[in-house]
Amino acid sequence: MKYNDFNDYLTKGLDQIEISYTPQKIKKLWNYMNFLLKENKKYNLTNITDEKEIIKKHFLDSLAPLVEVDMSYFQKIIDIGTGPGFPGMVWKIFFPEKEFVLIDSTLKKVNFLKKLSIELEIYNKLEINHGRAEDFSHQDKYREKFDLVVSRAVAPLNVLSEYTLPFASKGSFLFYYKGPNYEKEIKNSEKAFKTLGGKLEESLKINVPLLEADRYLIVYKKIKNTPDKYPRKAGIPKKRPL
Repeated sequence: MKYNDFNDYLTKGLDQIEISYTPQKIKKLWNYMNFLLKENKKYNLTNITDEKEIIKKHFLDSLAPLVEVDMSYFQKIIDIGTGPGFPGMVWKIFFPEKEFVLIDSTLKKVNFLKKLSIELEIYNKLEINHGRAEDFSHQDKYREKFDLVVSRAVAPLNVLSEYTLPFASKGSFLFYYKGPNYEKEIKNSEKAFKTLGGKLEESLKINVPLLEADRYLIVYKKIKNTPDKYPRKAGIPKKRPL
């Protein structure tokens, strides 16, 4: 795909969802895509390798929920299970002034993101960490320090709640990207969120241009501090959800 074709396809989608952009941001996403495709041949970072599919399923899918959100409210953001940077690194490109922490348990994806940050010349207010959410959220530096926690395509909500809520400060918000089965997940996670201090705020259907699949943004608010014993040791939230 040539740059002009990439630019036309991506900006058409961004215009549809009314996300503002600059030529510099489009160029960064162009470099992101090409670097991802290059590194993917060596490390298998994503199963999506068609350029148009990357634009739809990674870039536009990451950005589409922002149409429903006033991002000026959030300054310190953490992406749990960011993979090769979706949505965290894409958001960072669009909001360079905000502080981002990206966490993933797969070393090759973390190493890719560190190289990508150099490739895109993104150095300021960006931290990329390898490890388990269950371990990081017990550290004072991260526990209940973020005003927005986001996670996309990581785990069911009853598991994800324990990975994510300990990072959120009281009064802050948590965004979860979900598919059409979100209502069942919400019901199955009621006990977990109540135990960990979260309350369901709203479920928003998201229009992702050029994508046929249904997408939803599930929004929770942190209404009380998470008990110190959570999260449990690495692996237990997945084996024995609350």
